[in-house]
Amino acid sequence: MKKLIKIFSLLLLVGFFSISLVACSSSSGIPNSKSGQILYNGGIVSVVDDNIFYANGYVNSDITSMDEFNAGAEYSYLARLDLNEETQQYSSPENVNKLNSEVLGYENMYSFVLGDFVYYTSPNKHKTKFNEYVFTYVSVFKTRLNGKDTKEIMTTNSFDSEKAQFRAVQFDGESYFIIYDGTALNVINLANDEKIEISASATSVALPKENDEFDGKLYYTQDKENEFGQSGNEVFEFDLASKQSRSISSTINNTITFTGREGNELFLTRLNEITGVSNTYKLNTQKLATTSFLSALEKPFYSAQIDNIFRIECKTASSFNGYIFESSLSGEAQLFYKADNSSEPIRLLASGEYNSVLFVNNDLVFFSTEDGISYLSVLEPEEIKVLVDGMTVISDKAGYEIHESGNLKNVYFYAQRVYDQSEEAEVSEEEQTDANYYLYQVSFTAQTNPKLLGKTIN
Repeated sequence: MKKLIKIFSLLLLVGFFSISLVACSSSSGIPNSKSGQILYNGGIVSVVDDNIFYANGYVNSDITSMDEFNAGAEYSYLARLDLNEETQQYSSPENVNKLNSEVLGYENMYSFVLGDFVYYTSPNKHKTKFNEYVFTYVSVFKTRLNGKDTKEIMTTNSFDSEKAQFRAVQFDGESYFIIYDGTALNVINLANDEKIEISASATSVALPKENDEFDGKLYYTQDKENEFGQSGNEVFEFDLASKQSRSISSTINNTITFTGREGNELFLTRLNEITGVSNTYKLNTQKLATTSFLSALEKPFYSAQIDNIFRIECKTASSFNGYIFESSLSGEAQLFYKADNSSEPIRLLASGEYNSVLFVNNDLVFFSTEDGISYLSVLEPEEIKVLVDGMTVISDKAGYEIHESGNLKNVYFYAQRVYDQSEEAEVSEEEQTDANYYLYQVSFTAQTNPKLLGKTIN
């Protein structure tokens, strides 16, 4: 009898711990039918079934004090909006759920959803040993879809906005967050928040694009000490499967700088330190298993350094498949297009005709302008079409939502508030002077006027 009582007591204890574990790991109550996928929509929004998670507003200046951080957090917080709720075209939506009070919308923003969590970056708020803030460093957080159980995963020890990159990727059934702060290259396993430092002194990186098929290999360069004062640097390959790096190139008087990646294609600039000649090359990573780094280089892709390269895939005309990229002429960036079967690129946009390339969808190239967002097709590059007009936008930040068919559905962007003509007479002077930037959505399918999704502070 005593044995039965002990067994019964043990079962109750096991049941208690089971219930406790379930309670501790309870979900947010927000459904996510694609919980096993990384939901990334340009790094500024995440569309989760009928909800959208986003930075409500954008802080359009550097944060230099805690007062400025708190002021920015008044409108640049993590927000959730039910897309089924009716919202007026130009009116501030009332049903925005504020999930936390960190600044999300800023120069170094990046966010995505995985499972029951939103992952996002925010300016560092840790003080140095001299009791000072360094807001240019970046902290990485995660929080449940209801804003609960917020956790800081890591904070960088430096940050160079010109070089830094973030990537959320999946490989071999695992999800990872890759963080390059311009100096240190780290990867976080999102299953357990474990951080692996790949390099403490990377000078350039070649990271996969979001949603690309990823082979688990990351590439980076480091400076090296050469004998007899010779120039040159070293190239490394990091394997996520083995968690090991290996040197794949160490050349004398040649400096390699990675400038982009599309799938298994790496793009890099090779500078001859003696002659000063610089060319951009393409390299297929699959060749590295059977040949050396230098032997794997294809003939020069372009006779200068490039930036912001995107793959073009035309559904209706595969002969137009190729790449678009930026390169500077006379110190000013211009946009080029090079088809796979072409030896020379053609110029799509000159400096002054665009501000930033935002993203590419099939054969369409979307870019910001002085007063909105436009796009063109590489099939008819002379015909520029306007998607957003007459708005002051953040020129280098945009999100996008894709139909199951692969075609573009919605575009998300930050802009200063605009009003319908019928509303202008009712707008207060305080509202008219609101120069903050809030999130807008514009339908590419319906070509309608932009809809205000961010809740204004007035």
